[in-house]
Amino acid sequence: MSGPPSPTLSDSALLDSLDDDPRFDIAADRDRRMEKLKEEVEKVKQLQESDYRKVVTFTDERKLIERMSKDKYCILHFFHPDFQRCQIMDRRLEELAPKHPYTLFIRASVADIPFLVTKFNIKVLPCVLVFADSRCVDQLVGFEEFGNSDHFSAKALEFRLKESGALPEGKPTLVNTLSSSLLDPHSRIKDDSDDESDGDETAARRSRGTGPRRGKTGIRNGLLTGMDEDE
Repeated sequence: MSGPPSPTLSDSALLDSLDDDPRFDIAADRDRRMEKLKEEVEKVKQLQESDYRKVVTFTDERKLIERMSKDKYCILHFFHPDFQRCQIMDRRLEELAPKHPYTLFIRASVADIPFLVTKFNIKVLPCVLVFADSRCVDQLVGFEEFGNSDHFSAKALEFRLKESGALPEGKPTLVNTLSSSLLDPHSRIKDDSDDESDGDETAARRSRGTGPRRGKTGIRNGLLTGMDEDE
């Protein structure tokens, strides 16, 4: 059986021209991507030093979304400053945050984040959403999962959040602490095109009796018109 044909002069000339074409400089492209990743890793390290081991309050919705996109695990508390149970949830989260340096704990008033309130259909407070790689993977609505008692412990909340996989332990690695959107140039932050799958997941949760309670009032056109406190 004969071997593959030898390159012709025109083939060799074509290869030489590709080598000289910066669009086909694979090594340079790889170096650029690695440099970009190093820059992003350094930014995340700086953010971790300032934002981790505590509950960070955001009042700017765009900055909150941008911040969440850089972290592997985020826990977001939707609160209302006048609701007593939101204050209780704040205290429990403040007890947990120092123990879990690889998870971003954040809080925001529902009045400051109308887009997220509408997107995730937040109607009962307090509400805690758990994110992994910018995707909402779990939610806690009110205190129903704690016997509807104001006296649940931080340990009980920690156990519940660990079920979501949002409180990793052990030595951190890039894969375990950085969002996939930083590690994979082809990945993206979840957008509205994923809403259909979200709807399926929400329906499944409701069928198991773990879906969110519906409040008495709602949200229209992204504007907060009313919000229930869990009782």
